[in-house]
Amino acid sequence: MSVSTPYTRFQTTLTQVMDMLSLSPEERTHFEKPQHIHKADILIRRDDGTEQSFPSFRVQFNNARGPYKGGIRFHHDADEEEVKALAALMSIKTAVVNIPFGGAKGGVQCDPKDLSSKEVQAISRAYVRAMLQNIGPDIDCPAPDVNTNPAIMAWMRDEYEKETRTYSPAVITGKPVSYGGSLGRDTATARGGFFILQEMMDRDAIDPSELKVVIQGFGNAGAHMANFLHGAGYTIVAISDSQGGIYSPEGIDPVRVEKYKRKTGAVAGEYCDYSGGSVCDLDRMKMDGVQHVSNAELLELPCDILIPAALDNVITAENAAKIQARYILELANGPTTPEADEILKEKKVKIIPDVLANAGGVTVSYFEWTQGRSGEQWTAQQVDSELRRIILEGYKSVRREARRKGMTYRQAAFSVGIKRMSEAMRVRGWI
Repeated sequence: MSVSTPYTRFQTTLTQVMDMLSLSPEERTHFEKPQHIHKADILIRRDDGTEQSFPSFRVQFNNARGPYKGGIRFHHDADEEEVKALAALMSIKTAVVNIPFGGAKGGVQCDPKDLSSKEVQAISRAYVRAMLQNIGPDIDCPAPDVNTNPAIMAWMRDEYEKETRTYSPAVITGKPVSYGGSLGRDTATARGGFFILQEMMDRDAIDPSELKVVIQGFGNAGAHMANFLHGAGYTIVAISDSQGGIYSPEGIDPVRVEKYKRKTGAVAGEYCDYSGGSVCDLDRMKMDGVQHVSNAELLELPCDILIPAALDNVITAENAAKIQARYILELANGPTTPEADEILKEKKVKIIPDVLANAGGVTVSYFEWTQGRSGEQWTAQQVDSELRRIILEGYKSVRREARRKGMTYRQAAFSVGIKRMSEAMRVRGWI
């Protein structure tokens, strides 16, 4: 039996949709593997004087529609297969929302938690030097991803400008606002997903106050989404982080959860102490009508909307039949396996796939790139208004394709993306 990897899961959906579109063998070759895979071992001097090298990657999948675009993750499990899958998904994603980028992804195999700030800065700058010939405002524009942030993007921009002796605010996105970043970038992923969900509920004539929501993951995207939904009248019944979560059928206040997470480091920190294992105050939980749940249990809770906003590969053939949600909004990359997709399709669950649902982040990165090239600074209102317009146009094109072709939303999103990429390749004479 072949091993399932993020890239083989991408290929399963890709092949399925290419068959539906009857793509020629020549067209298929441009989608089946990345255009470039760059690898380097980057060497830094640690604070104790020793030298250590870290494997790093930049996978450039397709640039038919514009410069490569995609984040850089610092994670001990970042490997070529994972980065390749994320680069491929990014190519589809930028095409779905019709912004002029291709798709790429980067990674460094390191754990920033085991490194000092000085060491993280050294890795960030070394990565730019290693990939210098393959990045640039018109070539490939990196961005933040898992365990990278605006400070790291600032170091990377600075290193690129030093090495190339240029002024290049558009080379990197996700920078601090004071150093060429865009307003609204921090909330963009959740904001885009929120706009799509609101549009779906309007079209299905459903009152948000009647809907119960479960969110797996309370990082940047999950926390912002919880606040947007809470403010719009949805009832958040469960939230989790890597240590587990809390569930209350009557509803949870995400502002309160955020307060205790900042204070204790855990979503369930108001009730549980994780310092010596998981010890929870069961009496207090009972009094507040709250239960402690694992991440696996959380996915199967009774709810209307399930939002995986953390890890990939969490909704699988093993648990898909037990999922009770009517809608799944994928803020995480690749949370649902192809086998689970089939089960959920039978159950008539509507899935808003990652390549559409979390495209708000790359859309506002596009705004930042545009601002960097023009020297303008958009207002928060401009960013919000343009994000809403672009993300909803993407949603409508996917919805139309799904209805016209009898496809799931995931298949329709891939179909829209593949067709737009194919059109660009034909214009350029590649096929």
